[in-house]
Amino acid sequence: MRLSNKIKAIVTVAFFNVCSLMSWQAFAASAVPDAAAGKIKAQTCFACHGENGMGIAPTVPNIAAQPPLAIFYQLVQFREDMRKGGDMEKFAKPFSDNDIRDIAAYFSALPAPPAIPGDAAKISIGKQIAQQQYCNSCHAPQFQGQKQVSRLAGQSKAYFITQMRNIRSGTRVDMDGTMGSAARGVSDAQIDALAEYAASLP
Repeated sequence: MRLSNKIKAIVTVAFFNVCSLMSWQAFAASAVPDAAAGKIKAQTCFACHGENGMGIAPTVPNIAAQPPLAIFYQLVQFREDMRKGGDMEKFAKPFSDNDIRDIAAYFSALPAPPAIPGDAAKISIGKQIAQQQYCNSCHAPQFQGQKQVSRLAGQSKAYFITQMRNIRSGTRVDMDGTMGSAARGVSDAQIDALAEYAASLP
């Protein structure tokens, strides 16, 4: 990682930690999220993520059944220009914290993406790598995600691979640096196997 990227990563993580605390306080102190209102507010999301939370292309993530706090944090990152990609910054900009909370409630309540069959050998290797890297300590035993940590089960392989490579290179800075550290020593072949394994989980 170049020095400028390292400085950017440190500043972004520090800024995100402050924003995360503020966003978490807003999340916790607010009224109960309204999934029905979230569906109405999420109309602009459906063009890419579908009404069922399933990406319309391999490069678009499946967001159905994501933990609500994970969706909340990602949308806050996009809104605050802390994360870039797919013009999400533009789409998230108008949303208030309450809007984001309602949208997260809607997508998180949808049925989980189905498991995606894949290469059995790669899946086996991916499972071994996940165990060696302790991936389930954050992403939960079946990669279903928890709290602010995203669901990986049933995720698009192309999207998974792109994001892992971006995190490894520092192009995408994760919220607390944990994923950046975990991804640093993972090869392209290992990322491919992890993507195959994650996609295969229901």
